[in-house]
Amino acid sequence: MSFSTLGQQILISLLTIFFYGLALPLLFSWVLTLINRNTKQQLATYYGMNAQVYLGFLGIIVHESSHLIMALLFGHKITGLRLIKFAHPDRQATDPEALTLGYVNHRWNSGNSYQTMGNFFIGFAPIIGVSAVIFGLTAWLWPTMFHNWVMFAMHPSLNNLFQPATADGNLLVNTGRWLIWAVLVTNLSVGGFDLSSADLRNSGAGVSSYIVLLGLIGLSAGVLTSTFTEWSRAHLVPVFFALSLVVVLSAVVNLVTRWLTKDK
Repeated sequence: MSFSTLGQQILISLLTIFFYGLALPLLFSWVLTLINRNTKQQLATYYGMNAQVYLGFLGIIVHESSHLIMALLFGHKITGLRLIKFAHPDRQATDPEALTLGYVNHRWNSGNSYQTMGNFFIGFAPIIGVSAVIFGLTAWLWPTMFHNWVMFAMHPSLNNLFQPATADGNLLVNTGRWLIWAVLVTNLSVGGFDLSSADLRNSGAGVSSYIVLLGLIGLSAGVLTSTFTEWSRAHLVPVFFALSLVVVLSAVVNLVTRWLTKDK
């Protein structure tokens, strides 16, 4: 292999790893936060701040649990934890957590690169956690829809996405399961996807270490193999197509919320 060919292979590998490992995750996180923060603002404005708890409690619990699990995986010490709580605007002067609906406070060793890098994943953990729960609920309550999602992720096509339902049970049972699915997914979307300013700051604390890791992976892959780009496309593109469905679900919930609050 010539030096120029090797250099091109390394460059493509680096661009691939930063695109799939950083750019796309940031884009999806930003879009989901933007949509669902607006949903929560609509609810808070028209029904009060704690309406977010009533209509998004499951999402809040999964959101904070995702932070917790990721913090433990990266060896952080948990110093404070509430998976869900009501907001108390009247206590802002004395309680730093007065406006939060849940929190996970943690400490880490700034001299430990692994723990420092963990902040990046801890901050964005709810996007992964809530999406995983939505997919799990869909597989359980609406298996035909889940099958269509998997087929769409593997082979993006509207034909795959809208395949007719197979016999998942009788119509009454199916209708009940679909309604439960809709309620749970709405609750997860309302309470789970909005990354707070604290989440984003926390991720910023680990982004430098994460970028260094991505650079080392991309450089090593570029030197050792020419198939890294193909592997990434085969395995990661379906993940992001699946996440695009989560964005669509969040957008639908947002539109429904706007409709419900338009006359308030």
